Amino acid sequence: MSHAGDLTEFMAQTFEEAFRLHAAGQLAEAEQEYRVLLELDVDHAAALHYLGILMHQAGRHDEALESLQRAAELVPQQADWRNDQGNVLFACQRYGEAVAAYRQALALRPDDAQFWNNCGAALREQGEREQAIEALLRALELAPQLAPAMLQLATLYEQSGDRMQASRYQCQAYVLPPHEGKSPEMLAISYYFLGQVDQAAQVCRQWLVDEPANPVARHMLDAYAGAPATSASLDYIARRFDDYADHFDHNLVDNLQYRGPQILARLLEDTLGPAGPALDILDVGCGTGLCAPVLAPRARRLDGVDLSANMLRHAHERGSYHQLVQAEASDWMEGRGGQYDLVVACDVVIYCGGLDRFFAATRHALREGGYFFFTAETAQTDDEIGGQGYSLHPSGRFRHRRDYLEQGLRAAGFRVVILQQESLRVEMQQPVPGLVVLARV
Repeated sequence: MSHAGDLTEFMAQTFEEAFRLHAAGQLAEAEQEYRVLLELDVDHAAALHYLGILMHQAGRHDEALESLQRAAELVPQQADWRNDQGNVLFACQRYGEAVAAYRQALALRPDDAQFWNNCGAALREQGEREQAIEALLRALELAPQLAPAMLQLATLYEQSGDRMQASRYQCQAYVLPPHEGKSPEMLAISYYFLGQVDQAAQVCRQWLVDEPANPVARHMLDAYAGAPATSASLDYIARRFDDYADHFDHNLVDNLQYRGPQILARLLEDTLGPAGPALDILDVGCGTGLCAPVLAPRARRLDGVDLSANMLRHAHERGSYHQLVQAEASDWMEGRGGQYDLVVACDVVIYCGGLDRFFAATRHALREGGYFFFTAETAQTDDEIGGQGYSLHPSGRFRHRRDYLEQGLRAAGFRVVILQQESLRVEMQQPVPGLVVLARV
């Protein structure tokens, strides 16, 4: 073999060894091998490029970029090298230069989704929102399941206030396989948000295989599968709200824009006039006590009842209640005939289907002339709710027809004072149709 052939073979073996050491994380040893190559050939482009990567990993960023730039000049058609250069510039927060490097890579390989994703990231950091979105959408055209592009789009839309689009991309990313290690509840919710209710139900079926006694899995399977149901189980309600309690106020008020207490305050003001501590009041399903600031100024006595111990713990911290009891609401009211002037049930009947017993128990707990305020969810048209007057929605909450509520109240001995449509929350950035009811014994 000729001397030239020997040298070529030696350099190939040296590069192979340098790359192996580099991949194994033995940076000092790998650098020695790269430098041996560069002593033999100062323009060894591959050695220059990977030495640049190594120096960046070692924190020697200026040297790294100089080496990477020299390699790119020697082999200008290497798209991957331009992308690597952009990655190092991005890591050094030199976003404008990173965009330029990514665009050079894209000029060489315009159908590379990862290049578009990287370019979008650099544009996002530069504050070029529209260009970033355009680049990331192009990445998804080329690779529809590219999760990093979805998550970046979610961030961009969240920053611009478009929560619907942000949530859509977050959910699309979350349902991508693999599913191992992901919360089955969040998987199901993500599928539901994307309109893929059958897939949400299938997640819950598998969830029940893994956790046969889980009441949340059972309830949500019924909701997604459209199974007939008369009420949420007590185990489901207690489990759900024990889990939610620590973040309940923030999620309900801020994220879902819940308006129940404000509407309650307005109706009580219109009906009862200025507040004064004259009434014995029961806050049914009191939760963390969101209605307490509205009710306490009117209360001679304010009691709260809820199934969730953790919710009651938060309600106790408000200091507004005379008594807080962990119990099922109908059971509690059936044992306290004629004790209250006002019973309030905000966001309670949405976890009940049939309401005959609940209405009767409320009537029993009220004195003559007492008031009953509650909120419900309904639908845009009666056809969306079953013939029995209520149905379990895929959200996991029950929706009731107006005529069902009116008939049930009359049967229990109430006169309807106010029954009006009013949305109390948003879901998927859309107002959820609701009903506000004030009835009197």
